[in-house]
Amino acid sequence: MPPHDNPEPHRAKVITTFQQKGGAGKSTIGVNVAAVLGENNPPSDPSDPDCPCPIVAAGIDLQGSLDEWARKVPEERLPFDYVITRGKLGELPALVKDPAVTRIIVDTPGFADIDPTKDLDAEDPLGSGPAAEAMREILALTDLALVPVVPVETLTHGPAEYTIERLLRPHGIKFRVVINNWDSGADRTRADLKDMQEWCEVRGYPYMPQAIRRYKIHAKAPEAGLTVIQYPESGTALRAREDFYKLALAVEGLI
Repeated sequence: MPPHDNPEPHRAKVITTFQQKGGAGKSTIGVNVAAVLGENNPPSDPSDPDCPCPIVAAGIDLQGSLDEWARKVPEERLPFDYVITRGKLGELPALVKDPAVTRIIVDTPGFADIDPTKDLDAEDPLGSGPAAEAMREILALTDLALVPVVPVETLTHGPAEYTIERLLRPHGIKFRVVINNWDSGADRTRADLKDMQEWCEVRGYPYMPQAIRRYKIHAKAPEAGLTVIQYPESGTALRAREDFYKLALAVEGLI
């Protein structure tokens, strides 16, 4: 008699945005990647409002950036479910095992809860507060980390390097740098973009091939209750959506 197959238990894939510095674009990337994935992976019965979405966005930020944004999107237009833990432990590990969920996109806060007494080469530099414990929990669950950096804005570069070298690499987490908020209009020769790519290459940091271009519509979207898939039709909106469709496709190819 042939041996019985023992299939692996269900586990949703977890994509997390990490950056020590706030304001680099973690929430924008997280919400819009979730929106594109949700558009391409609708609930099994879209006519049933209680049918769960296979794509879930999760926010562990005590400030609730994702919650504030998602609540402004009309429920019938929101292409993903979302949960807000505000640092509460245990909710995300349970969600990962939910058979209805296939992808979880996690928005994390910028982090400053670092233990100053730990050595520079310590595997875990985080402190002992609730925010640090929430970060440890999501680090243990993450399949792919997205680390945003902004060309020219050098104050995002050092924190990105710290995030990669002190949090992601010691935990063996696959990561990609996302070149975000690139001002393609001012950077006609792509010199700034090339400098950012070279910065990644010198350090051995793989980066997503598609940079996210800077558009005012991205900055206004949270207040307007829009995700990238709901932008009004225009040439700018088309290009803005294209960046995130390409990013989401690259994410799927890595997990």
